[in-house]
This record gives sequence, C-alpha cells and structure tokens, in this order.
Amino acid sequence: MRAATSLVALLCRVSLALDGNFVRHVADNCTERSQSPSFWRIDDLVLKVYNWDNGGSMGTFGFRSYFSATNTTVECVAQDVDLAKLEGGPWSKCNTAGTEFQFDLTDLSLTMKETWSCSGSPGTIFNANATGRIMLHGCLDGSTEKGVESDCNLMELEMAANVNHHLSSMI
Repeated sequence: MRAATSLVALLCRVSLALDGNFVRHVADNCTERSQSPSFWRIDDLVLKVYNWDNGGSMGTFGFRSYFSATNTTVECVAQDVDLAKLEGGPWSKCNTAGTEFQFDLTDLSLTMKETWSCSGSPGTIFNANATGRIMLHGCLDGSTEKGVESDCNLMELEMAANVNHHLSSMI
C-alpha cells in the first residue's frame, strides 16, 4: 500500500513525508534559497477574542506568512476556536500543504513549521521551524476596556528559520 501511495504521489507531483503528512513541492528550483539563511515575515495579523469580557478565549487568530526559502506567501487562520487550547495542541494548517502553525495565547508567541521539496533537488525534503513573540498595541490586558469582542492590533513579525534537510526514501 505504501509503494502505491508513493507512486500516486510522484505522478501528482506531491511528496509524502514519512509520517504521512503532505509535503509541498515547489515548482521552481529553490534549492539555493533553501540552503541559505531563511526567514518568515508575518503580517496582516488578526486576533479577535469574542468573549474576553467574561473571561473566555473563543476567537480567531490569523495572518499572512511569506517564507523566503520557498519564495511563497500563504494564509493561515484558526477561526472560531478556543485560542487558549492552540498552545501546545495540534498544529493548525495553513492554506498550502506543508505549512502549519501553533499560537500561544499565554505568551503571545507564534511557531511556524514548513516542509517542502525543490524541483532542483529531487529526493530531498526540507524542514524549517521558528518561534517568535507577537507585540500587541494595548489589548487583552487589565488596562484595556473589555467589550463583547476584543479586536487586537498586532505588529508585523519576522522570524529566522531553522532549516534542515534529509533524503526521502521511496518504499
């Protein structure tokens, strides 16, 4: 079954990681960029907590992420969820295969991870991750007037990526 899955993945130009998660295949030759220092630029951040006024943490967290190694921008959002449970919980998927994030409401940090392959390096799977703190402009603290919905203004964030790679094995 695994050999058939690998064959289908090859025919569809999609790679599979060993744990079964999809790996994004970048069409251009991104090998040089993937082996250079890489970063994520996070912007258009949205943090809304719907029931903050009564101690709740239901809401939406989202952003746009540019990753220099793959030269791509993706959209990431966790909508209508308990934001406090995103911390250390399952990874939230972005709108592009291989890109995921975790948000920590307690220390307002974001962790990104991405898995991809490049057309110029067949058989090589690249992985990257980074964690950064998000800066708020007066929101979700004791001095902020709490309403039915707290809509936070967040500063852009840039995070250096830790990139590694390995050869994938076709079974």
